[in-house]
Amino acid sequence: MEDGFLDSAGWQAMLEREGMPESSAAIGLLRREDFTARCGTLLLWCNDTGGCRAVLREYNGRAGEDVAVLLVADREALTALREDGWSPLQAMIRQGRLHPYMLKTMDELEAAGLAEFVEDLGLVFPKH
Repeated sequence: MEDGFLDSAGWQAMLEREGMPESSAAIGLLRREDFTARCGTLLLWCNDTGGCRAVLREYNGRAGEDVAVLLVADREALTALREDGWSPLQAMIRQGRLHPYMLKTMDELEAAGLAEFVEDLGLVFPKH
C-alpha cells in the first residue's frame, strides 16, 4: 500500500504552504520501518538558492552530515504531516507516532537556524 511518502510533489506543496525555517541544515523525515531496517528512502527538507525543497535520497543507516534533525514517523504521522503541515508535530511526538532525533548540538542547531524549530517541537536542551 502506497503511503504517499515518495510523493515529493506532495511534500513540496506542504513546504510551500507551511514554509520552513531559514536554515543551512536539512530536516530529514524517515519511515519507521526504514529506520529500523537501516535501509530505505530519506526525505529531506532543505533550503537552497531556489527556496525550500523536498528531496529524496537513499538511506543506509546514516542521515548524512547535512541533516540536523531526523524525524522518524509511522504511516499515520506521515499522512498528517503531509496534509496538515507543522501543526500536528507536538501531538504526534507526545503520542509516540513521531520520534525526533537531534543530530547536532544545540549550538550547531542555533548556527544552522533550527533552534526555534526544535523548541517548537516541545523539545528542550538542558542548560549546563
